[in-house]
Amino acid sequence: MTSISRIFQVPYSLVKDCYYIVNQTRPSEAMKLYHSLKDDIENRDHIMFIFNGVYSPLGFIKGSLRDSLNGRDSVIDYLFVDKKYHHSGIGTYLLKTYESYCLESGAQEISLYSAPTLQARKFYEKNGYSLVNPNYLMVKSLSR
Repeated sequence: MTSISRIFQVPYSLVKDCYYIVNQTRPSEAMKLYHSLKDDIENRDHIMFIFNGVYSPLGFIKGSLRDSLNGRDSVIDYLFVDKKYHHSGIGTYLLKTYESYCLESGAQEISLYSAPTLQARKFYEKNGYSLVNPNYLMVKSLSR
């Protein structure tokens, strides 16, 4: 049975599972993620959803909400799917779940820095994000 779960506390076992998923495709990001999740365990300042597999997570998305001069918005820090499950729809499912949560929480916009790959950029563009600068900043406006 597979499903998406919102994570409120990030146990060490989940940090290890997420590290494994990231290390498959972006090893240079894996340690950064590890430390980021450890900090979030202490601060509880995150929004995180995981796609549960039978034995371990198959993917996850992590970000945060913030208040700005223009209202509330969100930033996605990470979206990774186990390499064996790329092109399975898990990434889109995680992204749509995150967007719905942000919309319900009053966010008007979501931004992220995409990986500098054509595959990542096309994935986000297919899901309504626009590249707004050459540093791979992508933005999507949320509407009710």
